[in-house]
Amino acid sequence: MDAVPGPGRIVTALDLDQPRAPLSAFALDPAVLHLNHGSFGACPRAVLAAQDAARAAVERATMQYFVTRHAGDLAAARAAAAGFVGADPDGFVFVANATTGVATVLANLRLAAGDELLTTDHAYRACKNQLDRLAAAAGARVVIAPIVTPVRDPRAPIAAIVERVTARTRLVLVDHVTSPTALVLDVAALAAALPTDVELLIDGAHAPGMLDLDVAALAAAGVTYYTGNFHKWTCAPKGAAFLWVAAHRRDGFRPLVVSHGATLPLGDSTRFRLEHDWTGTHDPSPYLAVPAAIAHVAELGGGWPAVRARGRALADAFAAELGERLGADPIAPPSMRGAMAAVTVTLPAGADALAITHALLADDIEAPIIPAGVARWPLVRVSAHLYNRRADLERLIVALARHGVRGARIDETIAP
Repeated sequence: MDAVPGPGRIVTALDLDQPRAPLSAFALDPAVLHLNHGSFGACPRAVLAAQDAARAAVERATMQYFVTRHAGDLAAARAAAAGFVGADPDGFVFVANATTGVATVLANLRLAAGDELLTTDHAYRACKNQLDRLAAAAGARVVIAPIVTPVRDPRAPIAAIVERVTARTRLVLVDHVTSPTALVLDVAALAAALPTDVELLIDGAHAPGMLDLDVAALAAAGVTYYTGNFHKWTCAPKGAAFLWVAAHRRDGFRPLVVSHGATLPLGDSTRFRLEHDWTGTHDPSPYLAVPAAIAHVAELGGGWPAVRARGRALADAFAAELGERLGADPIAPPSMRGAMAAVTVTLPAGADALAITHALLADDIEAPIIPAGVARWPLVRVSAHLYNRRADLERLIVALARHGVRGARIDETIAP
């Protein structure tokens, strides 16, 4: 898997037959087939070294660091990270992961009995669980908008969400890229279509690095909150994510943990910044390594536009190969695809998706099988990054056949 080009071979940005970066640039086991970058990411060795250096600076003199250096280092990391996703840094805070970002927003809502929280049936399970807990505590109701698969028109999911907005809807939570089904949703169109009194929270867990993300443009369209992970497609260390809050909602917007910043003198800062930048002693090195990840992945991949383009091209190639070899269909048009692809399959009698996933893991193959329910069929979801190449899919296809997984054909025609 750690193939390198032969003598005289130049690997171009969109060459899918050779890895753009060798597997050895990442801290990944070469014996394992890595086709699930989307779930947990993978960190380059150079970025881990940057994290180690940041942690060493903290541990060298902890009081000196946290009293005199932490604020400046965090501000520099925030400026680079916010610039990468096109966000106003004044409303940008680091959080541990996108699920924490969602939890922070929900903790700041003030609901009354009968209020409604709207999401889709493709929402990330952890975030849907948080909606359920908030609704139960407040006497509110979670409303589910179904995204019917196959999706033949990219506008259909947005229309399904808007159709379920009522006078009681207080917040809409929607994935920018759906985790189980790998669909890229037009969240700007959704923001523009919602009533102005309905807040919109985007769970962009997969977006930074996969998509050409511009949070400021989404804010102009009407997005109130945006949260996303840096540990996935940006390849930062685990524990690095962000939450952005619109200017009109920052006053009184509290972190999950209220610490010293709630009562410290403001100085030249804001209460929003003081509260969210310090919620207690923790290891800041994942946040501080984000600029190194942004720069290093760009260097490995020939710039971020090339990184994103190659990821999309590889996902397209994987979807086409799975379709041809397994007799499988995608569940949406290519225009709704980023660096992940999901195709329909059937499982052997008596087997479930989790059992097949574990069987693949026993074969040292990382690729999740998604159970039927979110989509109408079980799915194989594949996702790849710079260390992958087109030929990586062969080992997965052979293993799927050995475990009795076959493709499933969809009757409905999907437009390009």
